[in-house]
Amino acid sequence: MATEAQIAANRANALKSTGPRTAAGKARSSQNAVRHGFRARNIRTPAEHSKQFNDLWAEFRAEYCPCTAAESALVHALATARWRALRMSNLEAARIDRELDREQETLAQPLDDAYDVRNGIAYSDAANNTCALDHIGQAESRFLRQFNRAFDRLLRRRTSRVPVNNKAT
Repeated sequence: MATEAQIAANRANALKSTGPRTAAGKARSSQNAVRHGFRARNIRTPAEHSKQFNDLWAEFRAEYCPCTAAESALVHALATARWRALRMSNLEAARIDRELDREQETLAQPLDDAYDVRNGIAYSDAANNTCALDHIGQAESRFLRQFNRAFDRLLRRRTSRVPVNNKAT
């Protein structure tokens, strides 16, 4: 339990904190909660380009032509889940590439083995030395399940729609 003196000191110190003052500092501090791209609340991480996500979303909208707000939300969920699954795939490839680079640095001469053999060794080393690939695989599976659920819901909504009779009677 804190003493009265400690509480008073904490309150005095809190008054000294003014937070970021510059626009750059405020922008940087707004990203403090972003710890991992695959756990971020935002769809994109700061390093990703919004145009690429917007293009993906536009492709899904063009393919599924949502007619209601609920369908639009499901199409957006499809694009979001696909984007995040692609991110995990890219992270896995980057992790394996990093392991390949690390192995190459330790050798005096370049490996003559086929790329597939080296890639397999790097994948094995990456999987054995860290839990990163496990976490990436779990996240990718989760995003693919989200995609499949949204897709199934969209199809169910479309098949349960009552057709509109456009003929005048």
